[in-house]
Amino acid sequence: MKNRSFRIDYIEIYTPMAKALAYWHVQALGFKPVAKMNAETGAATVASYVLKSNDVQLVLTSAYPTAQGPAAREVESYITQQYCGVKRIALHTNDVKSAFQESVANGGIPLKLPAVAEDAHGWVEEAAVKLYDNSEITFVNRTAYKGAFKPGYHPDSAAWQTEGEWLQAVDHVAAEVRSNEAAYWTNYLTAVIGSSMVQNIGRSAENRTGMILNINQTDDQQLTFVIAEPENCLLPSKVQDNINKFGPGIHHLAFSTEDLQQTVLALSAKGVDFVRFPAAYYELLRNDEDFRMIDIDALEEKGIIIDKEGDAFLLQKFIKPISDRPFFIYELVQRVNGYSGFALRNINVLKKAEEIEILQPR
Repeated sequence: MKNRSFRIDYIEIYTPMAKALAYWHVQALGFKPVAKMNAETGAATVASYVLKSNDVQLVLTSAYPTAQGPAAREVESYITQQYCGVKRIALHTNDVKSAFQESVANGGIPLKLPAVAEDAHGWVEEAAVKLYDNSEITFVNRTAYKGAFKPGYHPDSAAWQTEGEWLQAVDHVAAEVRSNEAAYWTNYLTAVIGSSMVQNIGRSAENRTGMILNINQTDDQQLTFVIAEPENCLLPSKVQDNINKFGPGIHHLAFSTEDLQQTVLALSAKGVDFVRFPAAYYELLRNDEDFRMIDIDALEEKGIIIDKEGDAFLLQKFIKPISDRPFFIYELVQRVNGYSGFALRNINVLKKAEEIEILQPR
């Protein structure tokens, strides 16, 4: 699997109200409607909307409440457990059967055997293996298909107003899992797609984050999976709290943007609600010699956080949960001067800032 190259073709999100969420993605985030499969196109059990922003392609899917059949049951089962989140990460490959067979031979858990769907526009082949509790990695080949997206989908001519395409690509996919599962899923991804751990935060006296963090990446850096687990399931931690309330799984998708400050301004004008960070965090940066050339005031005004490695740095901003289940969120990132890390130092700075905020007298 080490020599096989994958890239993200699409990410499918199961949600109770796909059309409404699709409309929000278009209006608030600048996605463009590409294709749809719903009652208007003759779909009898599920509705899906394909949206695109540069190299990001999302599929938002719901099931009809009274629908029968395996597709509807799969969606309803996921929504019952997760409400809204990533069901499917589809990876492009020119040989679905070979990718699937090799993954399973290496320890991948098969969910869907290779199958071809076709219509007058061509054919699409897909197969899937398990990922975490309720998600999957799908191997897909759509190169022979000339239609809107896949068989069953029609071009979407929705007159939804959209302007700008601020999101460029999927930077990484992040999950939160139970104690002692991070190593398992890291090894599993190595078997399934050939990724390897490139960075991590382990158990140590310096780790004050309350979590273990593994960064898994393919050799060509096209795919990055971030996996967090509680450092100790018996001690307080945000990761453990999330798992207790909402269960494990994919916590966020990170999208790259070319100018994060301008993107934040544009999305804020659209009513996008962002996560804010404590003022103590920015005071710590102001007192750090490494950041003396950075305009910390501008970052604080927009609620952007920063990590730095030499002359390279990473800017980050988090959008609040996109549904009423406060677990699944979006992150926006900008990598400057070839920054290739994942803000491991910054996590501890944020934790220290939170502690300062808590200890400050009111």
